[in-house]
Amino acid sequence: MEKFLTYFENKSFVRWVLHPNEQLDTFWNDYLKKNPQEQKEIEFARLLVLQLQSKKEGVAMEEESLGLLSDIIRQIEETNRKKNFRKITLSLLKYAAVGLLFFFLGIGYYYIQKPGSLSGLAEQAQSIQDENSVQLILGNRINVPISQKESTIEYQADGKIVINRQDTLIADTENLAQEFNQLVIPYGKNTSIKLPDGTVAYLNAGSRLIYPNIFRGKYREVSLIGEGFFDVMHDEKMPFIVQTNDLAVEVLGTKFNLSAYPSENMIETVLVEGSVKISTSGIHSPKEEYTLEPNQLATYNRTSSETRIATVDVDNYVSWHNGYLNFDSSDLSRIAKKLERYYNIRILFEDPMLGIRSITGKLHLKDEKEYVLKVLAKTASADVKQLDENTFVMK
Repeated sequence: MEKFLTYFENKSFVRWVLHPNEQLDTFWNDYLKKNPQEQKEIEFARLLVLQLQSKKEGVAMEEESLGLLSDIIRQIEETNRKKNFRKITLSLLKYAAVGLLFFFLGIGYYYIQKPGSLSGLAEQAQSIQDENSVQLILGNRINVPISQKESTIEYQADGKIVINRQDTLIADTENLAQEFNQLVIPYGKNTSIKLPDGTVAYLNAGSRLIYPNIFRGKYREVSLIGEGFFDVMHDEKMPFIVQTNDLAVEVLGTKFNLSAYPSENMIETVLVEGSVKISTSGIHSPKEEYTLEPNQLATYNRTSSETRIATVDVDNYVSWHNGYLNFDSSDLSRIAKKLERYYNIRILFEDPMLGIRSITGKLHLKDEKEYVLKVLAKTASADVKQLDENTFVMK
């Protein structure tokens, strides 16, 4: 059994996460200090408990969550034996199957109606075959690769799914059951998707969106890994919620950008119009809620579990979905990271201090990567050299 599962099955640990008190805080915080090498496993287990807590609370939730996780783990192990997949690894830096389980558990808890659904979750978690194409993975286990650098997906009112305004998938509208779909965007690609409720999500490179094919119940709930710009269709009776590992963003109808890449310590939520409610819960702090106003940025620090709110020029954070990057006194290394994802390239710095150089400017992402990097280097008073097809060095 993976180490993080032993924590998840520890009732003292579960109670600490769900119902912290001074005694439990003292014990587990001391334990963390004495066992820093287990910080990642403890955080994994904590995320599972918190995601499952969303709609179920109390002792009943503790028992039910343990049973649900065990069933899912067994299904994954069975899938691995049958299909001879490699062992699932625990890495937030790559989109491994166990990492996906946190999101399946977060939104799947509300939708799973029968044990048969679990095998579908297990197989979907490992269904990506072509890492160079956008992957639309439907709940009926159909995997649709999309090779274009920029693509669009639209769910229509009659149940059809239209890809790039030409290819159409026909849904069985008479026997339409609620299922999980995934949209996986590799580096070098970006996609927009019109969800079944009319909400449009623009997904940046290196992102994954998990969503149901039908929104039912009290909430319209999706899960995000990476970055997305959301133009949410207003529905006062059914709020729209975007879940990440560390926080949830709830809206009725608005436009906002959410960046939550696993490899980055900061989660950024920027509001363009309307209002959003952000709910956070850090490992060393209780759950907190914040309400943003237009032109505000909420930055959540995964390490300290602290949130800071500031007024910003939102264009610097949302312009990517319109095909350009706008930056004002930004670190060169931060801009380079965005370009690495967008073009699926690697950018090195001969002098590490060059990465903290603050620059201001605008880059058009429709241009070829070589030209964009030359413009960036000139703006930073630096030179750029191409080492191979996808590797560049700045000096």
